[in-house]
Amino acid sequence: MGDIMGKKYDVINDETVRKDVRYVSFMGQLQRYDLAILDDHEDANKKLIINLRKNRCLSIGKEDLQDKGVIEHTFKEANMEADEIRHFLQNNL
Repeated sequence: MGDIMGKKYDVINDETVRKDVRYVSFMGQLQRYDLAILDDHEDANKKLIINLRKNRCLSIGKEDLQDKGVIEHTFKEANMEADEIRHFLQNNL
């Protein structure tokens, strides 16, 4: 049990995991994108994508890439920018 600002909390999980990280930077038609791509340890069919420029992350699989709004909402990107990321991930996941 720990203590933060006088309030008690129970640690549910605390583990250290070593992972390979793929860092990818690419220039789209609209802007530059810097991503970190890792295997998602909770779902083998998905990757954890970290948008390094926006400090946002998303767990997504190839089958999820067609779901409009996921990249837009999570990465706070406009439709055109999200389409560039989506296209890149379709070819690189």
